[in-house]
Parts: sequence; structure tokens; C-alpha cells
Amino acid sequence: MTAPTPPDRPESEPTPEAAPTAAPAAEAAPAVETAAAAEPVKNPWAVPDPNAVAAVAQAPVAAGGYWQQPFAAPAPQARNGMGVTALVLGIVAVVLSLPLILFWFTWLPALLAVIFGIIGMNLARKGLATNRGLALTGVVLGGVGLLASVGTGVLAVVELRDTIREHDRTVQEQQHSAAERQRLADEQRQRSAAEQEAKAADERARRLSFGGTYTYPDGLKVTMARPTATTPSRSGGAQLPEDATFVQVQVTVVNTTSAELSLYGSGLLIVKDANGTLLHPLFGSGQYKGLPQSLAPGQEATALETYGLPNASADPFSLQFTHGTRLERKDVIWTGAPPH
Repeated sequence: MTAPTPPDRPESEPTPEAAPTAAPAAEAAPAVETAAAAEPVKNPWAVPDPNAVAAVAQAPVAAGGYWQQPFAAPAPQARNGMGVTALVLGIVAVVLSLPLILFWFTWLPALLAVIFGIIGMNLARKGLATNRGLALTGVVLGGVGLLASVGTGVLAVVELRDTIREHDRTVQEQQHSAAERQRLADEQRQRSAAEQEAKAADERARRLSFGGTYTYPDGLKVTMARPTATTPSRSGGAQLPEDATFVQVQVTVVNTTSAELSLYGSGLLIVKDANGTLLHPLFGSGQYKGLPQSLAPGQEATALETYGLPNASADPFSLQFTHGTRLERKDVIWTGAPPH
């Protein structure tokens, strides 16, 4: 079935819709050509301007005679790595600060946590990150780690200083003790040397020639006179050695103290010839006189004995006198040649 044909309009009657539509199109053509001519040619490889992208995203686009709102441009992704890094480093710093021996390793992650946390907070303030809380927590933990590292370092320095001082004090005490021991040892050695020298000097003082004198520590003064030649009496039937040189010796003792001195065990004189042979005294009349058992203060006594040197010997002989207590008995020995 064929649709009816609409009746023809007169040619002179204008179409109501055509006239207004053609006029704006005719007028817009020069404007478009002018704008196209004025707009500079853009580099297709240049980085797009964010402001231009936003403007284009917000501007409506005409399509087919209708204005349409374009799709919105995707928002840039949030850069949250700094905040997360700051948080992790802050936790590491706090954990390392717990053992005191690891405080040397705490300051570096703590400092990095503070730096990365500040950067993350700045990014969040600019809207380029969304984890401001994590960044702030990293800064706080990093600050705590720095404080712990500094505090522990100060404590370690103080402890090290005290340890060094204690060590120095101990060394000084040891040196002082060693010096004191050395001083005491030196004093003991000097005292021993002095005692040995005193003994040697006393020994030399008790080795005398005929006519010498020695005084004992208790105040007994002992003197041996020079021996004299004598002719012993043969009365009483005493048997005298043949071809002998007879000598008479005298030992005088004096109490130089204000107290009585005992001569117990001191009355015996020991005479030996040049060969060390013990000689026996002669007990005839005027040939022997012993010492008393004790001496009063200032008292003096003399022992007299006669000996015969065999074979008319002219060699030196010795006389020994012993006095003192058991532990302090000392011998005085006189040595010399017999009288001619």
C-alpha cells in the first residue's frame, strides 16, 4: 500500500525551520576558521598539561547537535610508600632500641623513619597520599628510637667512662700495692743486709788480737791481757810437757750495767794451738784462777790460767771466751804469738 504524498508547498513560502538553521551555520564558519588559524600547532609528544586535561574533562562535547558531558579523567594513584616505609623503619628502630647492646644500630633506621615520615606527611597534605596517619606514626616511632639511641649512647659513654676510671683506679691501687710491697721488700732487704753487716761487724769485733776488748750486748766488758811467759812450779808431782813453752793468760771481766750479771757457763777459757789442738791448763799454785758465778754492778773479776805450748812452739795460739744465754751466746777469740 502506498503512503499518500503530502501536498506541495508553494516555492515562495519559506520553510520555517530551514531559514534559522542555515543562518547560524553560515555565521559560525568564519569564526571556526579564525580560531583554527589563531591556535598554535601543539607537539603531540609533549607531556599533557594537568589543567588542560581537567578543563577538557569538565567541558561538554557536542555530538550530533546535542551537548554531552564526557567521562571524568581517572584520579592519580596515591603515593603511600613513604608513610609505609616510615612506619616499618620506626618499628625496627623501636625494636632495636630494646636491647641495650644494639643501640648503635638504632639511630639509622630511626632517622630514616623520621625523614620518610615527614615526606609522607607532606605528600598527604598535598593530596598525593592518603596514609598521613601511618607517616605520623613512623615519625613518632622514629623520634622514640632516636631518643632511645641517644639516651642509651649517653648511658654507655657514662658507663664506659666509669669503667675506665675504675680500671685506672684499680691499676693505680695495684701499682701502689706493688710499690708498697717493693718498698717493704727493699726495707726488709736493707734490714737483713744491715743485720748481716752488724753480725759481720760484731764477728769482726769479737776476733781480736791479744790485749783487745769487747763489750757484750748485756754490758759485760771482756779484756784479755797480753800473755806472759812463765815457769810453772813442779811441786805436787805435776807432770809437765817436755820441751814446751809455758804462757800465762789473764781475762778480766767488768759489769758495766746497774744490774747483776750472771757468769754461769762463762768461767771456762778455751785455748788452742796453731793446729787447733785443745790445750789443758795447769792447776798448780799460782797457775789457775777462775771467775765467779756472777758480778755485781760495777764489779770486776780476773781469770788466770797457765798453758804449755808443745815443742817450744812460737806459732800463734788462740784463746776463746764464751758468754751469753742459750740463743745469744757469743764467742770472743783472741789470737797472737806467744811471748819470747
